[in-house]
Amino acid sequence: MRLLLYSWKANNEQLLADNLMSLGFEVLWFDKECRHFTRDMELAAAMIPCIHRESIEAVVSFNYFPIISMICDTCKIPYYAWVYDCPHFTLYAKQITLPCNHIGVFDREMVRKLQNKGVQTVYHVPLSADVERFSDVIGNAGRGETEKFRSDLSFVGSLYTDEHNYYDRVLSENDKSVLDGFIRRQCFRYDKDYLGEAMNAGELDIRVIREKMEEQGLMLGEDYFAEAEEILKAVVLEKKVTVEERRILLQNVAETFGDRYRFDLYTGSVLDDFPILRKHHRGIVDYHKQMPLVFANSRVNLNVSLRSIHSGIPHRVLDIMACGGFVMTNRQPEIMEYFEDGRELVTFGSMDECLEKITYYLEHEEERHKIASMGHRVVRERFGYREGIVRLFELED
Repeated sequence: MRLLLYSWKANNEQLLADNLMSLGFEVLWFDKECRHFTRDMELAAAMIPCIHRESIEAVVSFNYFPIISMICDTCKIPYYAWVYDCPHFTLYAKQITLPCNHIGVFDREMVRKLQNKGVQTVYHVPLSADVERFSDVIGNAGRGETEKFRSDLSFVGSLYTDEHNYYDRVLSENDKSVLDGFIRRQCFRYDKDYLGEAMNAGELDIRVIREKMEEQGLMLGEDYFAEAEEILKAVVLEKKVTVEERRILLQNVAETFGDRYRFDLYTGSVLDDFPILRKHHRGIVDYHKQMPLVFANSRVNLNVSLRSIHSGIPHRVLDIMACGGFVMTNRQPEIMEYFEDGRELVTFGSMDECLEKITYYLEHEEERHKIASMGHRVVRERFGYREGIVRLFELED
């Protein structure tokens, strides 16, 4: 099959192309910025002639672009999209039901929600990690570079102190005083969806959030069919829960272990309001060249998942294990389905449990190395890009 790969400079596009070609696909690249997800006629005007001129049989991309599904529908060819963001709101675009779509989503709960709305073009495709490429980066690193990223505890990720923290950006202190209790109740509780239950029971009224978001033009428009409450829960409330969980956990890690162990925080977030975290801030790391060295050379790598990921395995968890690193993460349904806790990774269900397990595994070197080794093997065997592409294209491997 002759494929057109739509490039928007996403991580791992070259890996996707390389693995597609290893499976026998012919891959041509198409690189033009998408300026509007549903109405970019300039993109359509450039891509449609390319499809005809190059005899393209299908288009593929990371994440889902409704305008591309419209293009593929016009050209009568399939569109394969592999979604690695959650929430990913273009999945609620009206074009999602076009029969040309073949959309792999890594969060099984998101797939279930869409299918319950009558969407039959989405299916479950877990994310992948490239063990070989990470191994090359780690193996070719000099001693100085390796030592630079050697750590006892590390966290790589955002604390969402920027404009995307809509909870703090759009709401007044009075508005937040009503909602803060619901946020605190959900923090570090992974067994129940308290926010969803409170909304369904009428205990949590988010009309004020909707009004503030609409005033600033931050709501989805008429091209989308999502219910406002569903969007606001993910982008405002669940994001705020993530903000609080990461802040509280990392501050406790710094206070508990910072004087005895090396704790490194890699983030682009502004930390002006978190003086204890500033002492451990090491800036940002390049995904391809430096992040693998952090994961491979940290005794314990922490993950705190976005709360809008309701079931799926976050990319960071797979990347850590693909680098041979030891990962400690909050519990997620699919993590518990695909991995055995204490065998290939370690999970926690509360902040206290996380702190206790950090202490234990920092003191049990051999056990920690064994778990990291087993996790590395499982990711190499079951979560490679070849396996992901086979699932996305529904091939027989």
